[in-house]
Amino acid sequence: CRLGCNATESPRHIFLTCPHYEIWRNDARDEITRKTEMKAETMEIQSLTKDNLIRAAKSLFSDDDIIWPLHYSLYYIGQLPNIDKLIEDPTMTMTQKQRLKSHISSDWHTSSIRLAGRIFGDFQKRMAVLNECPRR
Repeated sequence: CRLGCNATESPRHIFLTCPHYEIWRNDARDEITRKTEMKAETMEIQSLTKDNLIRAAKSLFSDDDIIWPLHYSLYYIGQLPNIDKLIEDPTMTMTQKQRLKSHISSDWHTSSIRLAGRIFGDFQKRMAVLNECPRR
């Protein structure tokens, strides 16, 4: 990795495991976990569904065999885990489920794209300096 890690550089490495961006991933994870928990409490979601959503939020920016269908996080290309499988409250109406799903997916998608953009922009900037590219 050109950022100094002893790993093969790839998009997967840069966005998921590169220690250079670990603080940013952790900050984004903490923020989205707080937002998800607040949404679940505000909407008075049952504890099992709430626990599922919080666990998924904590795993959004890392690989997780249970949350991600292919066992790999793909947040950096805009994909989210299947939220339908996380909602296990039989007392919720279809409208309540759709509302919850819409709120959660919007928050998760926005946080994912914001983090990916931040990492990509920083990486591009560092590579331009490293390669002595002229500024426009």
